Amino acid sequence: MHIQSFLLPQWKWFVDYANVGNRIWLAWDDNAIDVHILDLGEQYIHCRVMNRAHNEIVIITVVYGASEVIGRWALWNSLQTLAPQCTDIPWLVGGDFNAVRDINEVCGISGDIRITMEDFNNCIQEARLLPMPMQGERYTWHNCSMSTRSLWKRLDRVLINDRWLARVPTSSYHSLTPRTSDHSPLVLFGDSQHHNNGGMFRFDNYLTLSPDFIPSVQNIWQHEVIGVPMYAVTHKLKALKPVFRQQRRNKGDLSHNVQLAKGFLEEAQNLVSLDRQNELFLYLEHCCPFVYAKAVKIEQIMLQQRAKMQWMKGGDQCSRVFFRKIAQRRAGRRILQINDENGTTHTEPEEVIHEFVSYYQNLLGDVTERLSGLSGGSRELQPATDEVFFESNGNQTFMEMNRAQTYEKDGNLRPESSGLKLGFGAAIEDAIDENSKFSFFG
Repeated sequence: MHIQSFLLPQWKWFVDYANVGNRIWLAWDDNAIDVHILDLGEQYIHCRVMNRAHNEIVIITVVYGASEVIGRWALWNSLQTLAPQCTDIPWLVGGDFNAVRDINEVCGISGDIRITMEDFNNCIQEARLLPMPMQGERYTWHNCSMSTRSLWKRLDRVLINDRWLARVPTSSYHSLTPRTSDHSPLVLFGDSQHHNNGGMFRFDNYLTLSPDFIPSVQNIWQHEVIGVPMYAVTHKLKALKPVFRQQRRNKGDLSHNVQLAKGFLEEAQNLVSLDRQNELFLYLEHCCPFVYAKAVKIEQIMLQQRAKMQWMKGGDQCSRVFFRKIAQRRAGRRILQINDENGTTHTEPEEVIHEFVSYYQNLLGDVTERLSGLSGGSRELQPATDEVFFESNGNQTFMEMNRAQTYEKDGNLRPESSGLKLGFGAAIEDAIDENSKFSFFG
C-alpha cells in the first residue's frame, strides 16, 4: 500500500493476492474510467473498462504468463474460453506472455522453443486475436547477462480482436527502453480524434403511417443550418432522433397492441351476438376490424424490418472472416519507423516516406540513361551472394538487401538475378555500394 500511495495516490488499485498473488497490479483514474473485474486467473485479470466521457466500453485482459511451458497451457485455454464472450465488443490482451511467436523474436542462445511457439500461435489463432502494430525496442526482455549467454526475447506484446481494430484502427503501442528493469514498458497509443459520440440513426418504417410523421419532419427540416450541406443534413437528422424516439414510445409494444385489438374485436362480436339490435354494439363491431388490421399491418412492417436487419447481420457474420483478414493485412503492412544508413531511427510519417524514397533514388539513380548503354552479349552466371530476407509477424516487418553479384561476360552487371527482374542494368553497379544496406521496422 505504501508503494501504491507513493506512485499514484489519487488512483484506484486492484491486486488479487488470493489468485494472482502480487504478479499483476491494476491502477486507474476513477474520474476518467470505470473498471469492473469480470474474471480472475493465476495468470490473468479480465476486466471491463468504460470511458466515462463517452460511455465507451472495452474489454481488457492483463496477462502474466507462467515461466514453465506446462503452466502456460492453462493461460492459452483461458484465452480461448474468454474469446467467444468478446466477439461483439473491443477486446485487448496485453502483458508478459513469457512466449515468442517466431524464432526471429529471439537474439542469443536459447533452447528448443518450437513447441512453445506452436502453442502460442495456435492460441492466438483460436482466440481470433490480431497483433497490434508496435514501434520502439524490438526485444522486450533481456536476461541482463554480460557473458556470451546474453539473451534477448520479445516476451511482452499487445493483441487485439477485430472489433478493437474497427473501433480504433490507428492504435499502436510503443516499447520503451527497459532502464533498470529486465522488461521494456509498453505504452498504448490510440486515435484521440476517433470517438463515437452517439448511436446510429435508427428509423422504424412503420412511423411513416403515423399522421404526425410528415408535420414533424417538415418542422425540423425548415430550420436553417449554417454549414456545408452534409453538416446540415446530419444536424437535422440528430434533431429528428428524439422526435422519432417519442413516437416509438407512443406506439408502445406493437405485438401487444395486436393482441389487444384482437381481444377488442372478439369482445365486440360477443356483444353483438347478445344484442343484435344495439346500434352501439354494431358500430363497435364495425370499427374493431379496422383497428385490428392497422395494428397487424404495423407489426408486420416492424417484423419485416427486423428480419431484414437480422439477415444483414448474419451476412456480416459470414463475411467477417474476410474483412478480418483485410484489416490484419493493413495493420501488418503499416511502417511505423525506419532506420537510415547511419542507424538513425525516424518515426514521423513524413520522415519515413522521405527516407524510403531517398534510399531507392540513391540506389537506382537514373535507370533510363543507364539502360540505353547496355550492349548485347552472352551471359555468364557467377555465384550469387544476393540476400533477401523478409519477415512479417503482423505488426513488424524487416527487410535487408545486399548487392547481387551476377554479371555478364563483359563484366557488366546482369539486369536479372536469382529470378528477380530488377529492371536496371550494367552501369547500376556504380550506384550500389559494396556494403549498402537498408532496413526498416514497422
